[in-house]
Amino acid sequence: MKAIPLVHPVCHLGECPLWNPEEKILYWTDILKGKIWRYIPGHQEAELYWEGDHKVGGIAFSRDGGMILCSDKGVYKIPAEEREKHNAIPKKIIDLRLTANERFNDITTDPRGRLYAGTKCNNNKNGKLFLIEKGMPPHILLEGLGISNGMTFSIDLKYFYHTDSSALTITRYHYDIHTGNISQPEIFYRGEEKNGYPDGITIDTEDHLWVAFWGASSVRRFNPHGKWVHELKIPARQPSSVMFGGEKLNELFITSACEGGDDIEKGLDAEGNFLGGITYKVITPYQGRPEWPADL
Repeated sequence: MKAIPLVHPVCHLGECPLWNPEEKILYWTDILKGKIWRYIPGHQEAELYWEGDHKVGGIAFSRDGGMILCSDKGVYKIPAEEREKHNAIPKKIIDLRLTANERFNDITTDPRGRLYAGTKCNNNKNGKLFLIEKGMPPHILLEGLGISNGMTFSIDLKYFYHTDSSALTITRYHYDIHTGNISQPEIFYRGEEKNGYPDGITIDTEDHLWVAFWGASSVRRFNPHGKWVHELKIPARQPSSVMFGGEKLNELFITSACEGGDDIEKGLDAEGNFLGGITYKVITPYQGRPEWPADL
């Protein structure tokens, strides 16, 4: 399996890849530059989809065709009729206050259209995981997190996985589809700094997790017992997240970042090594599961 770079300007903090199965288009964010990019298969280059004054840490599509943006300002939405406007002004849809140094860092949705949205603070402490459901006030599921990061659900929908990058852990919870609540945490993965930091995650139809490891130039596949069974190396040192897409959902898209680098335009550190900022495509023998739209 070979990582093929998509053609686009280097992202400062490329994150949150999201495949739209109806449009058959990949979207991802550049959090620190306030941009959303998209890649249309068959086109030579990715294109800038949206730009604004939000640090967008997570995106989701809504059932009515809009796009949900979770950022440093809160939870916003671009209505369906404005989605093709490059500078559309998102509308705030949830009354949720973040602290001055807090922003959303990653999100996911469940089959009922609920939004699970995690935050990080500048000190990498006091992060939270919110459950956001239509017609209900936001509910804090977890707090005291370092960097709330990748999330997904097991194929049988019995479990919810949550990553705390600074704690080097992926925790598995029992998941109640009727209420959206999570319980009975158990450590699925606990790592060491030398092996990189677990970041964004996704799942394939064989119930194996795919995890981007920041600082390790790798994406690793784990079986349901938490055993690492395959490693995919990429040219970027700082892969940030993963998402299956493509016509057959067998293409793994990998975002990366040059955050902390010396040359942000080229994605390089002080020694000239490539940190990242490019999104890659890998054709795999596996198949992913499409994300559910949010009911917001």
